[in-house]
Amino acid sequence: MPVNKNALLRYKTIDRCLRNKYRRWTLDDLVEACSDALYEMEGITRGVSVRTVQADIQMMRSDKLGYNAPIEVYDNKYYRYEDSDYSITDSPLEDDTYELVVKAVRMIRQKRESSVEDLGDILEKIGERLNALLIHQ
Repeated sequence: MPVNKNALLRYKTIDRCLRNKYRRWTLDDLVEACSDALYEMEGITRGVSVRTVQADIQMMRSDKLGYNAPIEVYDNKYYRYEDSDYSITDSPLEDDTYELVVKAVRMIRQKRESSVEDLGDILEKIGERLNALLIHQ
């Protein structure tokens, strides 16, 4: 399994942990959860280092992957999401923007010559809405 997939599995594991409001998560707890997930899903027995999980948290906090996760440390020991409803798996697209994307994909698949102008208009609207999403993050 490529390293990128392992990282994605760790991100999802950290996300699942931080969404659990009924448990306090230390860095060691997150390391253990990630190690367990890699073993369960991929049979990887070597575990995950503290440094790897720290780097994962920094990556999740950054905008490099578009997560901008509001991860905070409280009591100088425990990790959680500042926004308890946050998840890296939530889609930032609103329903109407999603519908525009679906419509554009459908038009591209149909490859109708007469819909080129309509497709251009839809793509322009999608671009405007995605740009607005990026500005508000």
